[in-house]
Amino acid sequence: MSPDPSPWRVVGSELIHADRWIRVCSDDCLDASGRSIAPYYVLEYGDWISVLALDRGGSAIVVEEYRHGAGIVAVGTIGGGVEAGESPDAAAIRELREETGYEAGEIIDLGATWANFGTHTNGVHHFLARDCVRVAEQSLDESEAITVRIVPLDGLAEHLAQSYHQLTWYKAMERLDR
Repeated sequence: MSPDPSPWRVVGSELIHADRWIRVCSDDCLDASGRSIAPYYVLEYGDWISVLALDRGGSAIVVEEYRHGAGIVAVGTIGGGVEAGESPDAAAIRELREETGYEAGEIIDLGATWANFGTHTNGVHHFLARDCVRVAEQSLDESEAITVRIVPLDGLAEHLAQSYHQLTWYKAMERLDR
């Protein structure tokens, strides 16, 4: 019979890389049975937000952009990083405005999940933005190229390739009167 799971003990850690986007550490760990797990790479990101935005007619406001890790142009929810000292709610409002030019009549916090709790330290904060209206032009970072799409909410989940975008959609569906 195997022992019950318990936290590993970190006996050494080396910072492999750090910049404005990520810190990568190589940890040397021991499990409860004293077995060595090394190296174990941990990716330290800041928290992320994911927003499913709906306009006043109930259509979804989504973004289409290139995703280099997968090498694809994909449709997704509005998202980005929570900046230092910023609340997830404030990040959701900011990212919605920057990526789409829309503001929400109501922002609903749908809770948080881990981005990938096997190797990442960050969480993803999920939001539903209702009654969105366009109030400005996009205000994109210099490395962003984002197309805003207005699409029917029905069937949207089938077009979301990122797992946490699907989860945001799923969590939002529980809150919508349909």
